[in-house]
Amino acid sequence: MPRRDKPDHYAQRAKKDGYKARSVYKLQEIDDKLHVLSGARRVLDVGAAPGSWTQYALERMSRGGTVVAVDLKPVELPPSDSLRTIEGDVTDEEVRSELRELGPFDLILSDAAPSTSGNRTLDSARSAELVEIVLGLADELLAPGGHMVAKLFQGGDEKSLLEAARARFRSARIQRPKASRRDSFEVFIVGVDHRPATPSAPAEGEGPP
Repeated sequence: MPRRDKPDHYAQRAKKDGYKARSVYKLQEIDDKLHVLSGARRVLDVGAAPGSWTQYALERMSRGGTVVAVDLKPVELPPSDSLRTIEGDVTDEEVRSELRELGPFDLILSDAAPSTSGNRTLDSARSAELVEIVLGLADELLAPGGHMVAKLFQGGDEKSLLEAARARFRSARIQRPKASRRDSFEVFIVGVDHRPATPSAPAEGEGPP
């Protein structure tokens, strides 16, 4: 098993290319395949620190666009008119209110992961909870036709979360980029073409008198 403290090919490449982390190449591979950043003008990056996905989004989004990077930790990137950083929790109403003002978004990204305990079952369950939060953000903040990329630790919730994504997007699939470490059990749920829920019509005889 490769040592995590020893820079691998992707870590070395990230340093050479000026990215904050090797994880950028996971998003790059997904984008090359599914074009999730094509035409995006407003991007929300959840769990953005240290900022490599934000860096990539800033490079690839449409001219004049904005990336909003949210994390519990500071996202330390050079100031830019195209970048807005928020230090906080996306489940806090104050942060949600700010995001509603900045949205709707064309793309929601999440490379967020829970603090790992070493217990795969527990870590997978916590990761699934994060994906559920991102799906909730999609319901609230994603524009019609928008896309989503969210990391998930495999552990048994893949099928139910994929079904939940398919209920919100024209198509949804699980991707495992080559840049993921061999010993990692992470995958990414990618939703393409958001379809906002529409209120169902009242059944005959129902509705206001």
